[in-house]
Amino acid sequence: MRKLLRRLLPWALDWKRILIESCLLLLVYIVWLFLRPSASVSRPLIGSLAILVPVAAAALLTFLARPLLPRPARWSWLFWGFAFTLWAAGNFVRTYYQVMLPVPLPKFSLADILNFLAYPFVLLALVFYPSRNRFVPSRFRFILDAAISSGVVAVLGWLIIARPAAQSNPGSLLTLLPLVYPIADLVLLMILFNTLLASSLARRTSLLLGLGLLLFLISDYIYSYQALVQAFQVGNFASLGWTVGGLVFGLTIALEVARPSNYPAEEQPPRSPDTAARLQNILPIVLVLTLIWFILADWRLRGELSAYGLWMTLILSLALIIRLGVRAGEMELYKYWQLFAGLAEPTFICDEKGKILLLNPVLVRKLGLSETQVLGRPLSDFFGGPAFNKDLLKNAATHSVSTEVQLLASGAPHLLSLSPIFTDNRKPLIAGVAYDIREQKDQQRALEKAYQDLQAVSRRLEELNAQLEEKVAERTRVLQDAYLQLEEQNRMLQALDKLKSDFVSMVSHELRTPLTSLHGGLELLLARPGRRPEDKDAMQLMKSEVQRLAHFVENVLDLSALEAGRLAVQLEPVDLSLVIKDVLRTLTGIPGAERIQVSLPSDAPMALADESFLHSVLSQLLDNALKYAPDGPVAVDALMVRNRMRVRVTDRGPGIPPEKLKLLFTRFQRLEAKDSQSIYGYGLGLYLSRQLMLAQKSNLLYEAPADGGACFYFDLKVLK
Repeated sequence: MRKLLRRLLPWALDWKRILIESCLLLLVYIVWLFLRPSASVSRPLIGSLAILVPVAAAALLTFLARPLLPRPARWSWLFWGFAFTLWAAGNFVRTYYQVMLPVPLPKFSLADILNFLAYPFVLLALVFYPSRNRFVPSRFRFILDAAISSGVVAVLGWLIIARPAAQSNPGSLLTLLPLVYPIADLVLLMILFNTLLASSLARRTSLLLGLGLLLFLISDYIYSYQALVQAFQVGNFASLGWTVGGLVFGLTIALEVARPSNYPAEEQPPRSPDTAARLQNILPIVLVLTLIWFILADWRLRGELSAYGLWMTLILSLALIIRLGVRAGEMELYKYWQLFAGLAEPTFICDEKGKILLLNPVLVRKLGLSETQVLGRPLSDFFGGPAFNKDLLKNAATHSVSTEVQLLASGAPHLLSLSPIFTDNRKPLIAGVAYDIREQKDQQRALEKAYQDLQAVSRRLEELNAQLEEKVAERTRVLQDAYLQLEEQNRMLQALDKLKSDFVSMVSHELRTPLTSLHGGLELLLARPGRRPEDKDAMQLMKSEVQRLAHFVENVLDLSALEAGRLAVQLEPVDLSLVIKDVLRTLTGIPGAERIQVSLPSDAPMALADESFLHSVLSQLLDNALKYAPDGPVAVDALMVRNRMRVRVTDRGPGIPPEKLKLLFTRFQRLEAKDSQSIYGYGLGLYLSRQLMLAQKSNLLYEAPADGGACFYFDLKVLK
C-alpha cells in the first residue's frame, strides 16, 4: 500500500504547498459558485467533486504520511485514514447517483451506510490519540468524562434538532435519518474537546481537527433540514463546509509531518493540574446541570415531560455520581502514583510467579518497549543471570532479598532488590527495584586493572633501577659525542656557506665588469654608420644576450647580498607614480613596452618602501608580463585595501595552471622546460622579488583573475 501511494504521490509532503493548492481550489470553487448559472447542468458534477476530492486527498495523505509520524500517533491516524476513506466512498456513491445515473438518492442508501461507518473510526482515532497521562484512574475518568459529555450533547441534539422534526413528520423514521449527521458531529466535537483538555501537547492538531468537524457540522446541519423538505441540491454554498473541512483535514496531516506535535513519551510522569485539567473536571457537571435545566424548562414550556430526556438525565446523573467517586479515589491514589512514577530507579510490582503488574517509566525506557508490551510478561523475559531463578521469587514472597542480575535489553549488570507486599486478600505481591551497577562494576574492574598495572610497573622499575646508572652514563657519553660531531659539522657548514657566498660574489663581480664593457662596446659599434643590416642584427642579438646575462648577474648579486645580510633596507616615503615612470623608462627598448597601461588614483598617498627594491620588483613583474603575455594590455594599478596600498600588475596572458602554482616564487624553477627555448630567463626573478618585498615587511602574492591572465600584487604601508 505504501509503495502504491509513493508512486501516486512521489513528492515530499510540504504543508505550505498543500496550503496554497487548497486555497486555490477553494477560491476557484467559490468563484464558480458565484458565476455558475442557476440551471447549470455541470452543478451536480462540480459540486460533488468539490466535496469528494478534498476528502479523498485527505485519506491519501493520511496513509502516505502515517509511516513518517511518531510511533505513538500512528494508530490514531490509521483510524483517521479509514474514516476519510469511508467518507470519500460515501461521497463517491452519492456522486454516482446524482451524476452518472442520474436519480435521486433513496432515503437510506449505501452512501449513508458508508458515512455512518466513518464515525466509529473517528471515535477510535480520538480514543487512541496519544496522551502523556498514563495514570490508570485518570484514563478511566477521561473515558467517563467523554461519555457523559457526549451523552449530554447527543440528548440535547435529539431534543433540540431531531424531536421537532419528528413531531412535524410523524411518518417513517427514515425521513429523520439525515438528522443523525449533525448530532454525530456534535458528539465527535465534544469527545475531541475532552481530548484537547486531557492532552495539552496536541492542542494544535486538536484545534485543526475540531475546525474540520465544525465545518462538517455546519454543512450536515443545513443538509439535514434541506433533505427533510426535499430541497437539498449539491453544488451550492451549503456544501462549502464539506469542501473546506476536507481541505483542513489534509492540511492537518501535512502539518503533522512537517512539524510533528510533541507526542508524549510513555515514560513521562502525569502532569500537574492546569487550567485545562480544571475545566475538564467541571465540564461534565456543568453539562449535566445544563441538561437538567433544559428538561425542566422544556417541561414548563410544553407542559409535557419528555420521558426520553428524563431517563437519559437519570442515567447521565448516575454516571456523574460514579465519576465523582472515581475522582475522589483518583486524588487519593494520585499521590502514590506520583511517588511510584517519579522514582529515579527502574521499579516494578509483580506477583509471586514473576508476572509484571505495574512498572514505572524509567523501567519502560530501559527496556526499550512500550508499557503494554511489558505488562503481563514474566520477569525472566527481561532479567537473567546465574542468581535469577524460581527460588529467588519464592524467597522474595516471604522476605527481602537482593542479588546481582543482568538486564537482557542492554546486558548491563543490575542489583535487583525484591520485597514482599501483602494485600487485603493475603495474596502476596513483590515490589522490585533494579539499581544500575555498571559504574561500580567499571570502577571495580578499573581498580583491579590499575592494581595489576601497578604491580607490573613496580617490577619493571626494580629492573630498570638496577641498570639505570650504567645506561645514564652510556647515554651521556653518546650525547657528548653527538654534540661534538654536530658542533664540528656546524662549523664546516658555516665555512662552506661563506665560501659559497664569497664565490658567487667574486664570480658575479668578475663577470659584471667584462659584461659592462661588452655592452658599451656593442652600443658604440651599433652607433657607427655604414654597418650592414646583417651585422647590426648580429650585434643587436649580442647586446640583448649581454643585457640578459648582466641582469642575471645583478639578480645573483642581490640575492647573495640579501642572504648574507649585506643588502640594507632603507624604508622611506616613496612616490609610487615616479617609481613607475622610472621603470617604464628603463623598459622603453623592450618589445611590447607600449602595451603597459598605468592607472593610479590621483590622491594616492606616499608609500613607505625602499625605492631601489620597489624599482627592481616592478621591473621584474613588468618584464615577465611582457614576455609571457605577448598579446593584450599589461595593467599597473593601485588601490587602498585595509589602510594599505595594494599595487597590482595584471596581464591577459595564458595564466598559471593550478597544478603549477607550487613552483612560483622558488629559485631556478620555470613553469615549462620548453620556455627556455623561446623565452629567456633563469627562474630567479619572482623568487628575488618576493625576498625583496619580505625585506620591506610586505609580501608578493599571486591571484588568478576571473577573466583570465595572471595578477601579481603586494601591499605597502602608507603615510597618513
